[in-house]
Amino acid sequence: MTGRPNVLLVMTDQQRWDALAHAGTFPVQTPNLDRLADDGVWFRRTYVQSPLCVPSRASLLTGRYVHQHGCQDNDHSLWPEAPSFVRSLQDEGYRTANVGKLHFTWFHDVELLAADPILRRMGFDEPLETTGKMSRGNVRASPYTEHLRSKGLLEGYLDDLLTRVEDGPYEARPSILDEEDHIDGWVMRGAADWLSAVETEPFFCWVGPPGPHDPFDPPEPYASLYDPADMPLGPLDYQYPVGPSVASKDVPDATPEQIQRMRAMYLANVTYIDAWVGRLMQVLRDRDLLSDTWVIFCSDHGEMLGDHKLVGKAQFFDPAVRVPLIVRPPDGSGYARGMVRDSLVELIDVSATILDIAGTSLDGHQGRSLLPLLREESPDRHRDVVLSQVEDRQMISDGRHKVEIQDGLVLHAFDTVTDPGEVADAVGSGAAWIHDLADRADRAFATGPALGVPWPHLTPYQHWGRNVLKELTVRRGASDAPVRDTAAETAPDPGARHALPHQ
Repeated sequence: MTGRPNVLLVMTDQQRWDALAHAGTFPVQTPNLDRLADDGVWFRRTYVQSPLCVPSRASLLTGRYVHQHGCQDNDHSLWPEAPSFVRSLQDEGYRTANVGKLHFTWFHDVELLAADPILRRMGFDEPLETTGKMSRGNVRASPYTEHLRSKGLLEGYLDDLLTRVEDGPYEARPSILDEEDHIDGWVMRGAADWLSAVETEPFFCWVGPPGPHDPFDPPEPYASLYDPADMPLGPLDYQYPVGPSVASKDVPDATPEQIQRMRAMYLANVTYIDAWVGRLMQVLRDRDLLSDTWVIFCSDHGEMLGDHKLVGKAQFFDPAVRVPLIVRPPDGSGYARGMVRDSLVELIDVSATILDIAGTSLDGHQGRSLLPLLREESPDRHRDVVLSQVEDRQMISDGRHKVEIQDGLVLHAFDTVTDPGEVADAVGSGAAWIHDLADRADRAFATGPALGVPWPHLTPYQHWGRNVLKELTVRRGASDAPVRDTAAETAPDPGARHALPHQ
């Protein structure tokens, strides 16, 4: 390895920590991610700063906790001049690019191409962003939708998407698109093309496949890979979802068979993405770049996937707040291979590690580089506690005990060692560790610099009384009457917050 190394970051959307073959929870095939872990270090206890898209990604970008950057939900974004580890890389001479979902500008669902100037100000020399999978038909223009339009697939795709929204998450089924036109394949192929052509080094490339986020729609032949009957079930005690209903749904009436089918489709999407990870690695191998490139794989948050009869995220159960993280050093770098670390890690440590790799920094970054843990002789210790937040709810965990707090009140408490399924709530037990963790949370969430008021979003059609985009996707055979958005019949207060379709 000579000079400053390249960095390839692959960040999936909504992949729970145990959706890997190495985890042993599911009968899922992830041969390429397994090989990545065998060639690097798998951080088995990685927690996100928010189990929700925008807050989590804003923390990764800025290196701040949610209470510091202020984007507590999906209704707010960072201003483009906010601190950015990508801009720090750019300032250091890195060529910076993204291919796929970033989700730093919420209304790219409405007009994604308009986000390019914002992303450039955040530090991306070459932004090629696409929407998430669950746009509910509110897509007007993106590179991906234009790809579908050029092949005559867009109308059918949007129609199918709206049907999936109405049917619900556990009515999972294969995509109507083949594996080349599916959004994950389109993103990963674009990343492979970029890696095949890039000449400028050092480079940083952030690849964002929008899967395995719902709708759970893997293409064939992956959709037929797993038998739902083989899918293990998690805890089926019903927990009414706390927090943003747009991001976490309860399915109290879902049958075990429906949950198993949903899991089979979700894991098929994981295997589909895994196959593309293998292709990206082959490009690096063919170009003789593996001795000059760090490869990092992670996700922005997890997925409940039927546990506790919940689907989605925005909860502090481990399936939603814990994610996979694999760091593969360049060949010949002298770092450890095939090691598993059980140190407590936060997602902001990923961007701190990338900055450390590049030999630069970002003022105010709260993350801690993982490079010391990539040496075999280093003790398996990194953090004493991890923090996470959604809106006004906060979580703190010391690796064994976890508490959830709202307005100073402990809502839930779990001993995740004796109760890994998190079904025995200890909140009323009076255990001393509950009080101790709550005190630590008070101190942790009260410290650190703030970035000011974030950028609030208002959907234009909420002021119009109708959703023009949905009118364009009325199903064949339906009434010709305009589709009215019942949430928008009355023009809202521009300063008010509104429920938005989640991605």
